[in-house]
Amino acid sequence: MGVHKARPVTTGGGEAPQRLTLLWGATLLLALAAPLALWSSRVPGVGELDYLIFYRLLFFNDLTASAAMLGGLALATLIRPVRRIAAHLASAASARPMHAAGVAFVLLAVCALIVYQRFPLAMDEYAPVLQARIFASGELTAQYPVELLDYMVPPGFQGYFVLANPETGHVASAYWPGLALLMTPFALMGAEWLLNPLLGALGLLLLGDLSARASGRPEARGWAMLAALASPQYTVSAISFYAMTGVLTFNLLFVWLLLRPGTKWAFLAGVAGSVALTMHNPLPHALVAAACMPWLIFQPERRRALLAIIAGYLPLAAILGLGWPLLTSELGMRAHGLATDLGFFSGWMQKFRDMLVWPSIEMLRLRSYAAWKMLIWSAPGLLLVAFLARPRTAVLRLFLVGFLVTYIFYFFVPFDQGHGWGFRYIHPAWGFLPVAAGVFAACGGPKARAFVACAIAGGLIATPVFMQQTHRTIASSISLQPEGSKEGHGILLVTYQQHLYTGDLVRNYPSDFPDRIMMLSTGSSDHDAELVASIAPDAELMHADHRGAAWQASEKQIEEQHTRAAE
Repeated sequence: MGVHKARPVTTGGGEAPQRLTLLWGATLLLALAAPLALWSSRVPGVGELDYLIFYRLLFFNDLTASAAMLGGLALATLIRPVRRIAAHLASAASARPMHAAGVAFVLLAVCALIVYQRFPLAMDEYAPVLQARIFASGELTAQYPVELLDYMVPPGFQGYFVLANPETGHVASAYWPGLALLMTPFALMGAEWLLNPLLGALGLLLLGDLSARASGRPEARGWAMLAALASPQYTVSAISFYAMTGVLTFNLLFVWLLLRPGTKWAFLAGVAGSVALTMHNPLPHALVAAACMPWLIFQPERRRALLAIIAGYLPLAAILGLGWPLLTSELGMRAHGLATDLGFFSGWMQKFRDMLVWPSIEMLRLRSYAAWKMLIWSAPGLLLVAFLARPRTAVLRLFLVGFLVTYIFYFFVPFDQGHGWGFRYIHPAWGFLPVAAGVFAACGGPKARAFVACAIAGGLIATPVFMQQTHRTIASSISLQPEGSKEGHGILLVTYQQHLYTGDLVRNYPSDFPDRIMMLSTGSSDHDAELVASIAPDAELMHADHRGAAWQASEKQIEEQHTRAAE
């Protein structure tokens, strides 16, 4: 990726020493305040498992993580060789960005294997994996036995994460299938967990190149790449199954192409934008694209490229953005909240309007917690540096506006994000932080580089704690699965425990048949036995405890259920 010359961004001449002193002080103060703020926000006497998952991760995992960031910052500040190592790594990444991205891919893949355990933890992660495996099987939808549908897809998830037709048993992901399509080649190899590490490595190259372009200095490249790698917001997302890494990478590619003159690049920017748009749901890309519109419209030489951009968007947006919802609707699989008495387009417009609310006190409180998450999950001081690197070039202006538009918009969306690493709603626009950090380090002088080196070193030191917390959270969830049948073919029933989110563990992939059926327990061992007998009369109970039960059945009986569903 070539570097395009741009006017360097400075840190402000003679005012820089004062601002850098304030930056060091504010960074240390916020690092000290973060664990205190999270600790003091806990409700006395309320245990970890009594909180909903957003607050559980915030008040417990993020509390430990914020203390780790504080410790990492302290060590990096006190030990000069640590900062020198960070600066050396940044220099090496600038000199050999492809090598750096390759090493990052290997490390992220290893972490996906060991830390994330190849397990899509949340339903937002399971849904695209399910759809990818459906595509890999050569089908557009899966089909479950109608009489078992509510056991194989908990009713509370139907229409939200998984679309289901109660009359035919057809099921599919509730999200647009862009991520699932990208994941399909990996699903054919049983390696869906490799996609996000690959997208994360590609994102590093784009971050580096955009920072070099924004600063006009090639050395900014390595600083931006290292700033991202020192931020668990980036690395943990890149080992997960969430769509956010893909949306961020294609948003970066969209801007990278948009900055190049000519209709060919504008068309390709539209193509990249259409991938981001249809990756999961349209909002994460639409907000970033909307932030770019004024820049395009008010520059005559850019305005002429609008038609090419639109042409790039149209094919995939029409096929996936419009065609997929139409297909699932025709198959009787409707998203939750779509009124049955309205037409297709009117129903979706009404759903969108219902999703937006005026910010309440509770929403203001949630988004203030989100700000703490952004701070804690980024390398120390990175959020502050992003606003100090003055947006004097098109790159930084576009990223700044996209970041602010995205953060402000979610004040009007009444969801707390549930599961997620860091503040995942901001992730599609998060590239602003490492790009600005690269500009700040390259153009701000030795003291600015010393600060960014300290931030990177502190983040890298703290990252293993974030990884350990992530591993613990996922391992805890995996441990709640009932012990599978040791041999033969199994029917697994999962005990529903609301506060432990065990409903999320009920997963049935096309490749599971005829080896296994996983269902939600009825809540009664006698009723569970009757349910299993209706599937496989000769099934034997192999194991049962508080997590659920495992029954061994013959392959023929499970295959018969699958065949009846297909008929």
